[in-house]
Amino acid sequence: MLLNSIRILFFGTIVWGILFLPVPSYVDLTNNNLPIFSDGFMLGTDRLGRNNLALFCYGSMSTILIVVPARLLTILFSFLVSTLTLVFPKRSDFFLSGFVSVSLAIPSLLSALIVISILPNNPISIMIAILVSDWAVVYESLTAKIREIRISPYIAASLCFGAKPYHLIVLHYLPALRSMFRFLFFSGLPTVVMTTALFSYLGIQTSVGDTGPGLGEQISFSKDYFDKSPFSVLLPIIAILTLVYSLGSRNQKHET
Repeated sequence: MLLNSIRILFFGTIVWGILFLPVPSYVDLTNNNLPIFSDGFMLGTDRLGRNNLALFCYGSMSTILIVVPARLLTILFSFLVSTLTLVFPKRSDFFLSGFVSVSLAIPSLLSALIVISILPNNPISIMIAILVSDWAVVYESLTAKIREIRISPYIAASLCFGAKPYHLIVLHYLPALRSMFRFLFFSGLPTVVMTTALFSYLGIQTSVGDTGPGLGEQISFSKDYFDKSPFSVLLPIIAILTLVYSLGSRNQKHET
């Protein structure tokens, strides 16, 4: 009940802010560092005069718009790679085993930062960086489940009747992997939220379109002025923690 109330309040605030508050991409130094409950600025402003509540709402929205597609892309890519073990079992094991081992040995944040440094600074690059850093872990989870499915009686029966690999993938593996896809999606979202926030804090663009700075960038920009505008720092931290808490608790619910 508490979790659902927090989730409704959090996402409801985001939707309300996007519908009724202007995009916080303008500078108004006449209204900078306003305290909470100021006229027209319920949660005050930052040192550039931007509405803290609008920054909270648009920064959270941008994070969600990056995190969800990035996680879906990672799972899709990992599944497509794992299907190679079904179509070309001997060749794929030879080529992929070493490549996956190297990917797992490299710290995920390091590999993501390398990709970010090579690609242009935009949200698509963030998604690719997340994919590169997380795909090997997702691949290992999927292939482990695929090995279990491969030895099941209905797979053996299908092979006896002449089923091709793509028939097995569509008719048997995909339905059997449905719960695994759901688990991998929700279990990975909190980590992707934190990674995206860290990228934003380091100055990497995580905002989608003209929606103002990301949550991490808001913290980095206002942390030295905490005494003048504390909500400019506290609100993005609350947004990050609420996203992680909501998505992580949802994952625990699916696990049980």
